[in-house]
Amino acid sequence: MNALIRFENLKKSFGKIAALDGVSFEIKKGEIFGLAGPNGAGKTTLVRILCTALRPDSGSVTVKGLDTRESELDVKRLIGYLPEEPNLYERLTARRFLKFFAELYSVADSERCVADVLETVELSNRAEDRISTFSKGLRHRLSLARAILHDPEILVLDEPTMGLDPAVASHLRSLVDSMRGDKTVLLCTHYMEEAEMLCERMAVLNNGRVAALDTPQNIKKKASTAIGRSASLDEAFVYFTR
Repeated sequence: MNALIRFENLKKSFGKIAALDGVSFEIKKGEIFGLAGPNGAGKTTLVRILCTALRPDSGSVTVKGLDTRESELDVKRLIGYLPEEPNLYERLTARRFLKFFAELYSVADSERCVADVLETVELSNRAEDRISTFSKGLRHRLSLARAILHDPEILVLDEPTMGLDPAVASHLRSLVDSMRGDKTVLLCTHYMEEAEMLCERMAVLNNGRVAALDTPQNIKKKASTAIGRSASLDEAFVYFTR
């Protein structure tokens, strides 16, 4: 396997609560990889460790062979992160907001790059509008633009379509799908239809451990065998997290 990201025996506790309890798996270069699990399963903790916002108690995460604990800045440059609740500077216009982050990342030809990502997320016509006037869907598009602005090799998307109307959610999924093979994507989602549509492989976390790891199709097959009838991915999710 041409692994770009490796999680090895990852453990993290908060007091007496084990958020991650020996999580190990790999994500291939160019893969759209899904991460699913019930609330409290450890998804956000894993993502924050990958993005160097948290340190594990034990175990390791490597990105292109770089240990996240020893090479934080180098790892951050490789990752574009779209959190579940994006933090946006509402008094700025969309263009000025992206220009600010382009300068932080020392993006070459920042004016052109900002114009390009605004076009990619279909916000060129709102570039001079203040973010305070944006709907939730437009804010998610702008957050995605910020995540891809420095052309990272890896995108980490935490519930990118949660609470969005069907048209906006479909647009964001299409954008993610268009990156297939070009970017390595870790997609955290509660929507099994979304996982089945986009992800080549996925891991289901439960109680801080990997309960299932395979293609969505094979996860359905394993659940179907155990249940004794054909199971949807939603039913497989319930089976592996009960």
